[in-house]
Amino acid sequence: MILRGRIIKGIGGFYYVDAAGVLYECRARGLFRKQGITPLVGDMADIELISEEDRTAYLVDIADRKSELIRPAVANVDQVMVIFACTHPTPNLGLIDRYLINMELQEVETVLVISKADLVSGDEYINDKDTNDKDTDDNEAERLRDIYSKAGYRVIVLSNTTGEGLDEIKELLKGKMTVLSGPSGVGKSSLINNLAPHYEGETGDISKKLGKGKNTTRHTEIIEIEDMDDSFIIDTPGYSSIQLLVEEEDDIRLYMREFEDLNGKCKFGGCVHMAEPGCLVKEAVVEGLISQERYNSYIDIYNEIKDRRKW
Repeated sequence: MILRGRIIKGIGGFYYVDAAGVLYECRARGLFRKQGITPLVGDMADIELISEEDRTAYLVDIADRKSELIRPAVANVDQVMVIFACTHPTPNLGLIDRYLINMELQEVETVLVISKADLVSGDEYINDKDTNDKDTDDNEAERLRDIYSKAGYRVIVLSNTTGEGLDEIKELLKGKMTVLSGPSGVGKSSLINNLAPHYEGETGDISKKLGKGKNTTRHTEIIEIEDMDDSFIIDTPGYSSIQLLVEEEDDIRLYMREFEDLNGKCKFGGCVHMAEPGCLVKEAVVEGLISQERYNSYIDIYNEIKDRRKW
């Protein structure tokens, strides 16, 4: 008997397929390996039943994909929601920018969520540093929002504790398959628990010693959002580093959104916005039209890929 369903997670060579509300544990037929096809979370798949009682089956075919991401390896997604905290842990903008470049390369719609807004505002302020730093940290969420809004991204400030930003996020998720991605410890699991209380997502503590999040997600899994038809989120493992998909340093400028209208218009046609005179991007940085933080990331990433190719 052949059934059609969606792969909702894959663990240790097994694929778990939801077919008409029943979850089947599946092994992939050998033909996938022979054809060089790797089943992905999000794939619509045909399965051949082995045992209805044991809920086991074989994967026998994968339907055509409307989209496919390499990192994270998922199929048929509509958008990616990148989550990072404004504190605890301190945001690593270079890491975020590397992820965004990969998403631009893979041509997927991306939304940014700045979490833990309640930790840097009002009476609920929590900080291990001197209270003299409070005024600076109170503005951190807005500072980050300004950086990425200026770069052309939709940005939402979120508190999983107070609910700030949650309705806006739910509106964006309606009727879509959305990847949730971000470094460890930024509140991704807490957001999932707010969106899908039926899903017993594990929420991790922050390591006080390292100031980093404990990675509580070890595999990629699709979760249905409660009370929202045809709306799904894909939980993915947290990360502390990003491998860039761009191979040539001169191509990085093509994946910085705020550079788009300036590329090819500088004094020199092949300007890569580094040391060339008459560079419009550098002028925009000086004028405050492009954030210094994003431009610093661009320089770091450019040099990183250049060194990688050299070695």
